Amino acid sequence: MKRQPALPSCRCGCSDGIDRRVFLTAMGAAAGGITWASLSAQDAEAATPVNKKEGATIRCVFLYPPSSTFADDPDGWWSWPGNDFDAEGRQKQYMAALGGMEKRLGAKIVVDPKPVASKDDAQRVAAELQASKPDGLLLVMFYNRSLSDADLILQTAEELGLPTVFFIGLGVKHGAVGQYRRPGVYFIQSLDNLDAIEYGVRMINTKKLLGQSKLLSITEAPEPREGTEKFFGIKVRVIPFDSYAKEFAEVKLGTEAAELIKGFKSGAGEIRGVTEEAFENAARAHFALKKMLADEGADGLTMNCLRRGMLKPCMSFATLNGQLIPAACENDFGAVYTQLIGQLLTGRPGFQANPCYDTESNHYYASHCTCTTRLHGPEGREEKYLLRRFAHTNEGSCAIQVFWPEGEPVTVAKYYTGEPAKFDVYAGRVVTSHPMPPAAGCTTNVEVEITDRPDACMVAGHHNLIFCGDYARQFRLFANLMRMELADTGFVA
Repeated sequence: MKRQPALPSCRCGCSDGIDRRVFLTAMGAAAGGITWASLSAQDAEAATPVNKKEGATIRCVFLYPPSSTFADDPDGWWSWPGNDFDAEGRQKQYMAALGGMEKRLGAKIVVDPKPVASKDDAQRVAAELQASKPDGLLLVMFYNRSLSDADLILQTAEELGLPTVFFIGLGVKHGAVGQYRRPGVYFIQSLDNLDAIEYGVRMINTKKLLGQSKLLSITEAPEPREGTEKFFGIKVRVIPFDSYAKEFAEVKLGTEAAELIKGFKSGAGEIRGVTEEAFENAARAHFALKKMLADEGADGLTMNCLRRGMLKPCMSFATLNGQLIPAACENDFGAVYTQLIGQLLTGRPGFQANPCYDTESNHYYASHCTCTTRLHGPEGREEKYLLRRFAHTNEGSCAIQVFWPEGEPVTVAKYYTGEPAKFDVYAGRVVTSHPMPPAAGCTTNVEVEITDRPDACMVAGHHNLIFCGDYARQFRLFANLMRMELADTGFVA
């Protein structure tokens, strides 16, 4: 089977236990995964915020009558899926697989050992859901005539607002299924597709983790304050920029900084005009931000970072995102929310970028200064890169130019908080990363062919996130399960 490739005044949409190690595992990466080869595991661990989280609790119900119901009756009518299906054996196999999902994702899947075999059973499950609401629901149906029981439970889930994964084995039900392809339900009809079920569990778990996540906003606020993002409940703590500047000034450069700088340099194909002072300040920014994340128990951050001279955190942001610690430029909450969501759903970091368009090639052109080299996640290969001065000022702070792999699929996405929340998603393919000059913009650029829209200029939004990989369907499934609106004008399936 095919594996699913496994997102008010401060502009954050605010209205006034799993530990970080398992949290990273849920993102699809081993804890302590690092971007730069010279960063030791101990150093990466020092950057790890201590923010314990609880995984989602998901109620799992199998639906089918015991096989003996038909086998013991000489005139028994098996209907679909037929008399060789062995529903009990399938349930054992699925339950073993669900145990593996629990370990990989940090979720808790509570499986009813006995299947729902009648309307009375379904009513009992519905009453239990109402009495003790889980974070999500997984229904696995192995018998065609169990559909009415599934419908009863689905209705209760709808009333409770439970995100639900509804799986029917291929050939178990014949006929139309459009009524199940609706907001709040991830409907799967496939042949033993446990990977699809796991992605459903991942989506529910992502929602649970988002509601326990904490992000920093480093900006010109006179004093710290806190708020909560409206849709997922992400906590935002606003920190005065002066606090960051103070931490930056207090960083003592030693062996750790020397190793970090060596790592920056050793992997670079070229270094263009970056001074030793610029490298030292890049290290100061990184260690200052690591300390702030740890002190605040935060999972990621965004910063009002422009026109900050040598305090700009371009290299740190590239490093943090490579570790699956969300970091977004220009205090852009939509970007850091999208980075967090995308990392949880895919296990890969996104590239926050400014939009541009090649009208004659019908291509999307994106550029920015904080691209990670680990586009395939912490355990993936390191892409080619060079180091150069930040593109828009004269002080000479260090930035990075990463060369994206030509021909690889990419997904462009942006999350917009609100009630309802919105998700904008596009599929594409890397054309090239241009040398600069002659191309212009920020230090990393990537030209993308948009493959699910007829016109690249239809890509909307600023600071979209570009994820290396074909995740457009996965992001849309997440939006549908979470009842978000999709901005799909011109979308071609």
